[in-house]
Amino acid sequence: MLACLVAVEGWGQEATLSLEPVNVSARHRAEASEDVPVSMTVLDGEQLEQAGLYGLREIQQKAPGLVVSGHGPRHAGYGLRGFGATAFNDGLDSSVGIFVDGVYLGRQGMAFSDLLDVERIEVLRGPQGTLFGKNSSAGALNITTRQPTFHDEVEAEASFGSYGERRYRATLSGALFDDVLAGRFSFVDRTRDGTVDNRNNGSSINTIDSQAMRGQLLWTPNEYLSARLIAEVGRDDSVSAVLASHYSEQSDARAVAMGYQMPTAAPFERNAWDNQPLKARSDQNALSLQLDWQIADYLGLTSITAYRDWALRDARDADGMDLSIAYLDTALDQRQFSQELRLSGALGSNLDYVAGLYYLQQTLEREHVVEFGEDAGAWFVADQLDELRNQLGLNLTHPRQIPSFLLGGTRQTLSGEQKSDSRAVFSHVTWRPRERLELTAGLRYTYERKRGWVAREASGEVPLSSLPPTLQAGGELLRQLALGDYYYRRDSVGEGDISSLLGASYRFNDQVLGYANWSRGHKAGGINFDVVGPQTRATFDAEQATSVEVGLKTRFWQQRASLDLALYQTDVDDYQALTLSQPEHVWQPPLRNNLLNVGKARLRGVELDSQWRLHSRLDMRLGVAWSDARYRSFDNAPCGPGTAPSLCDYSGKRLYNAPEWNATAGLDYRHPLGLGLEGFAGLDQSLRSGYYGTLEGGKGSWQPGYGLTNLRMGLRASDHGWEVEFWVRNLFDRDYVTAVYATLGLGDYAVTPGDPRTLGMTMRVRL
Repeated sequence: MLACLVAVEGWGQEATLSLEPVNVSARHRAEASEDVPVSMTVLDGEQLEQAGLYGLREIQQKAPGLVVSGHGPRHAGYGLRGFGATAFNDGLDSSVGIFVDGVYLGRQGMAFSDLLDVERIEVLRGPQGTLFGKNSSAGALNITTRQPTFHDEVEAEASFGSYGERRYRATLSGALFDDVLAGRFSFVDRTRDGTVDNRNNGSSINTIDSQAMRGQLLWTPNEYLSARLIAEVGRDDSVSAVLASHYSEQSDARAVAMGYQMPTAAPFERNAWDNQPLKARSDQNALSLQLDWQIADYLGLTSITAYRDWALRDARDADGMDLSIAYLDTALDQRQFSQELRLSGALGSNLDYVAGLYYLQQTLEREHVVEFGEDAGAWFVADQLDELRNQLGLNLTHPRQIPSFLLGGTRQTLSGEQKSDSRAVFSHVTWRPRERLELTAGLRYTYERKRGWVAREASGEVPLSSLPPTLQAGGELLRQLALGDYYYRRDSVGEGDISSLLGASYRFNDQVLGYANWSRGHKAGGINFDVVGPQTRATFDAEQATSVEVGLKTRFWQQRASLDLALYQTDVDDYQALTLSQPEHVWQPPLRNNLLNVGKARLRGVELDSQWRLHSRLDMRLGVAWSDARYRSFDNAPCGPGTAPSLCDYSGKRLYNAPEWNATAGLDYRHPLGLGLEGFAGLDQSLRSGYYGTLEGGKGSWQPGYGLTNLRMGLRASDHGWEVEFWVRNLFDRDYVTAVYATLGLGDYAVTPGDPRTLGMTMRVRL
């Protein structure tokens, strides 16, 4: 919820029915969110935990306009205002910057697990570049965790729910040495059985198994200097389901030719047919040191030094059937080091400034293995027997005549490494020429360089001399088409760019603030971290976003209600997007996703956030985001799979991963029961309209709109020393999709279904 509410001594005192301002750090200084002239949603960490929203995938239910997709960390994607939610190529950076305690996360998947000990999350919409270390073209998620305290603080929580869900969380904080050194330790452990049944072997999929620990030290030798050291370790072994939602005509024809009964494309039946093991593991380690030195009353220095590493392993059945066609095994290893130096201060009483230097170094290593099974050769030629007879000279009457060892046991290995360096200098100035007028200007110069290599090689082939003579020549060509020739390339890109901000705000009175901003954001180009075909570039250009935003922030009804309203238009040049690369031959194996630049896109919309104190016992929130995100110039777009011609003109059509409507609402009720007890209840509702999940807009890539309702109620001590809560998530058991992917064949799609209705209880203790 955007605002914390003032505690009341008496339940009927109208004088206390006011909203308390919430401090944020979006401009690197503590100020009330109502005084920050930018469209933003602020989410309180404690209230998120009480609502059972533990990660970014869940908090999008409370942040209008935020889209989080992906079935696992490698494919995590984040979008704001209609663009940015795509991450199926390892060479693509996020358009939405994610910062945890001032540290930029270089890979989207680093923030995909449950968050730990969060104080608040600031969702900043629109280009961000003149205040944060790393530039971002769509917006930023500024996540702040709780600091060590010099008073003793002990919290413990245990949750139990459907599908064997267990979640344990504990926090211990307090002084270690008088008022000079304090420490904090936090821990979370969450497990849950799967919500999808694998009918092939009786196992369950869509499991949750994650743990994280964070230790902190806060050193304050005097009132002018402080140092905060944070060490964090996390592990996530959760396995998400990817279930078929649509089979192409090509796959149907192959199944008929092989005499195989395809599994039903009905993801909400929650059945899988994988005959290969699913493995997923993500390990993350982080260490950061923040120094704050108040050099003088008007000048402060902040230094943030951070190291993070992230190792991921993801292995799964690529075909989703009880055939042995292809098995994917991916290993990623990301390491990053960042250093930010920031001066902030004031020149007189009317001018504030921030100036900084930033450096980020990243190394990403990848090994992606496609292992073909004994049914691969037959599957890829099943619908093309006539063509094979004529073109390759193969005398086949049934696909099973292809020996299993033609492709079975062979492996195609894609390996690569990418190194990047980003250097920036940035500044942000706020000038108040008059008491109610505030003018803002920001400027940033960034130089970024990326270097990388990609290689492909095949192994495990059985000598073709083992084939019957009539299949040797054609079999050699089939194997070459499936496995590909040896491939190697090196690429490098480097460029500098300027981002900027101009803004003005005017406080009409104590309750109303109006503002207008012009900003320009930038996301660097990069390397297509995959094998590219003749129609795909090895590198892609930078993404530029130019945004105009006008807004109004007001409090009314005797400070009992707040409303933030923003209208915006963002023009994006060279929007970085993912699409399918069409194979040269229909019997080639799984398609790859490749990067391209969309010429121009335009985003227009309206955003509203409001909070209401309806009664001393009843609070309400309401947020709505309408987005009209369209391609302005995209005449070389890939057409939907299986259609002709191969290129289409998408100019004027809606962007993918861009729902037109997002809405969120909630009610919180409290009731005194006497004897120091209080009953409470909460109702949360989120709505989202339908949208295409892939750029090419294939028949199976549409994600229908949906609405989710969560309910909770419980009993607690009036001083909140303890509470017991009963909850139901997805109260009406709605079917919905969280991500969609192109899969094995030309036009095949699979989706990740959202969780069904779950219920349980949570117990909390605070000492």
